[in-house]
Amino acid sequence: MQVYKAIKYIRLSYTDDKTVESDSVANQRRLIDDYIARHPEIEVVAEKIDDGYSEVLFQRPAFRRMMDDAKRGKMNCIIVKDFSRFGRDYLETGNYLERIFPLLGIRFISVNDQFDSEDCMGMTGGMSIVLKNIINSMYSRDLSKKVKSAMETRAARGEYMGALMPYGYLKNPENVHQLLPDEEAAEIVRMIFTMAAKGKKKPEIARFLNGQGTPTCMEHFQAMGLKRKSHREKEKKLWTITTIGDMLKNEVYLGRTIWNKTRQAAAGSRRRIKNDRSEWIIIEGTHEPLVTQELFDMANANAFTHKKKNVPTGRKAQPILICPYCRRRLTLTSWGNAYRCGQAAISGIAECKTIHVDKEQLENTVLSCTRIMASMVAAEASGKKKEWSQTAAIEEKIKMLGAEGKRLSSRKLRLYEDYRSGNITKEQYLKKCESAASRILEIENSIPELKDEVIQIKEQMQHIEERGAELESLLSLETFDKDKLVTVIDSVQVYNEERIEIVWKMDDGFFSKVLGEKEVVALQ
Repeated sequence: MQVYKAIKYIRLSYTDDKTVESDSVANQRRLIDDYIARHPEIEVVAEKIDDGYSEVLFQRPAFRRMMDDAKRGKMNCIIVKDFSRFGRDYLETGNYLERIFPLLGIRFISVNDQFDSEDCMGMTGGMSIVLKNIINSMYSRDLSKKVKSAMETRAARGEYMGALMPYGYLKNPENVHQLLPDEEAAEIVRMIFTMAAKGKKKPEIARFLNGQGTPTCMEHFQAMGLKRKSHREKEKKLWTITTIGDMLKNEVYLGRTIWNKTRQAAAGSRRRIKNDRSEWIIIEGTHEPLVTQELFDMANANAFTHKKKNVPTGRKAQPILICPYCRRRLTLTSWGNAYRCGQAAISGIAECKTIHVDKEQLENTVLSCTRIMASMVAAEASGKKKEWSQTAAIEEKIKMLGAEGKRLSSRKLRLYEDYRSGNITKEQYLKKCESAASRILEIENSIPELKDEVIQIKEQMQHIEERGAELESLLSLETFDKDKLVTVIDSVQVYNEERIEIVWKMDDGFFSKVLGEKEVVALQ
């Protein structure tokens, strides 16, 4: 009987009513578990859950991790409650069922649809399944239109529909669709508009706020206990030119509620397309304004010249060269011959302005250190490769233990015959049986451990082979190739030309072996 290593896939959409038991995670899990209990050939190896993700999109985090496992051969079966939990895009769903899963050798089971790809020989199971996927896709698009229509109706009434409130406002605890001024943050907003109206440029405003230690928008919300977090969140928070610019353009500070500034590229898509201003829904006087129209217009006239800046080529921030003071990336100077802190003009941190390091010298130092580290890691990997190549001895030991276990089992039978024939006493029989049984148990426990050890060694050997090519390319690296360097370097913290610190990626066992507990190499 073939054993299938299965993943239970469960999904809740952001449009699902999570109080409805039929769509809950617990119900989906229970229904799948009941099915598995009736099929002993299925062994569950993992459960993946996407909570709050569109049924149309296939770029869901748990779904992507599941497909990565499938490509690596970690499982060969996927079980869902029904097709709608897997996806409502009938074309993409059909692509998975007809092409991707058969290619990967994946058995797909939809419990409520009574669909099992093993019974369909790689086909989707006929017109009924195709029609069901088309209906699911149509349902998703219809639901998207209804949700959009309902939100537009509420927005037209002046209700604030944003999930997060803008900086400077709080949501009315008695009506979450109404904004109230947050006096502490509102003062900062007014100050920013006033400074811009008086001719202060965005970098000057950001530098002033950072120099004063004014909490950023993110820090302000976090201090209020709100769970705000950016996927690009930095350890050191700073006011930036982008933040100031977005705030100055935001008409919410005029007391307006604006809706429909953007639209979805397609049903279920997370890509947004900007709408023309004529398509916006603008409702005046929905909440207390923080600035006047005159101040708003003057601030914007001074802050935005609408002249496109030509940024010299080659000045893009490097992903691994970091300022240790503000934790932002270094950029090239206008001459392109030195690195400096890209936020020195606005961070308000005096040390940021001191970073000015020769480009060629810094890049050559990092390259030299990387080649030395790659050489040490390659030597460590080579030694391990010789050590791990001795798996034959372990496999021979497994065979010997297996043979010993068989001999002991036969001996137990002979002991019983000797006892029945009177050649040994009952005490002798029990003692020898217990000794044999104890050794058999010891062998049965040892063999799986040794087999796991062989599997792990072979996986590590494969890792060495894969890593070897990368190390070879690093050993011969002559140019500052960031795409290759980021495979082994987490960051290069640059203090000055005499002091840099390289933080290595420690997820590689060979690097951790060479460095020990240290992941930072300081060059002074």
